[in-house]
Amino acid sequence: MIISVASGKGGTGKTTVAVSLALAAGYCQFIDYDVEAPNADIFLKPDIKNIKKVYIKQPYFLTGTGNDFSKCAEFCHYNAVAVIGEEVVFYPELCHGCGGCILVGPQGAVREKDMEVGEISKGIVRPGIDFLKGNLMPGSMRTTTIQNELERMLNKDGIVIIDAPPGNSCSMVMAVKNSDYCVLVTEPTPYGFNDLLISMEVLDTLKIPYGVVINRDGIGDNSIEEYCKNKNIKVHIKIQNDMGIAKSYSRGMTLADYDNAYTEKFQAILKDIEKTVLVQ
Repeated sequence: MIISVASGKGGTGKTTVAVSLALAAGYCQFIDYDVEAPNADIFLKPDIKNIKKVYIKQPYFLTGTGNDFSKCAEFCHYNAVAVIGEEVVFYPELCHGCGGCILVGPQGAVREKDMEVGEISKGIVRPGIDFLKGNLMPGSMRTTTIQNELERMLNKDGIVIIDAPPGNSCSMVMAVKNSDYCVLVTEPTPYGFNDLLISMEVLDTLKIPYGVVINRDGIGDNSIEEYCKNKNIKVHIKIQNDMGIAKSYSRGMTLADYDNAYTEKFQAILKDIEKTVLVQ
């Protein structure tokens, strides 16, 4: 069973909820898909056993050989290649590593080299959480390349908790697309409500069932709760706006560290999700 935890905007407590679900499950696979700013390890404190570098293939051009590389520029939909006379201007940050330059360019005059774009960290959180984290190299735009590597490591035989990137862009879709269920974390503010609605629309399009966690309850109004009630959308839990939780978070502590009662609450959420998935 794959459970993703997503949010329409950053700062809603998505990682807090994802970590709490993983600790409540006890034995599971936890994957931090927020490769541009992964931080679940701050709270889970895994013992990292292995780090794997992630590479893409990028072309380099043997200029000064009298060859015409204009077909490479014509082929590239991402405008990573420009040809000016006999010179080739290459923009590596735009390259998607498709190999097209090798196929259409002059034979033998276009070569490939490995370009590091990030890494995957693998570790253990005792007693039985297998931890995976993607980390995009600063300056790289290959978010989905890292996420694709994480996807290959999915263990579909057990419980998988995915901490998705915030927002509703391609990277969020990549993180949730294999989910049996998605937990949407929001806050009771106009901004939170608006972005929650967009996330719901994304999940409806993907036909992924979902429920809602309202974090920092008490700072706004009841609009989200009323909306979910009218639409028959499950609100799994409301987490109060508590300065004590915020202080614990700032020290790298979990909800269960702050109050052990949250362990049972999130175990109940897991049971609710399992029932929902089984009837789909």
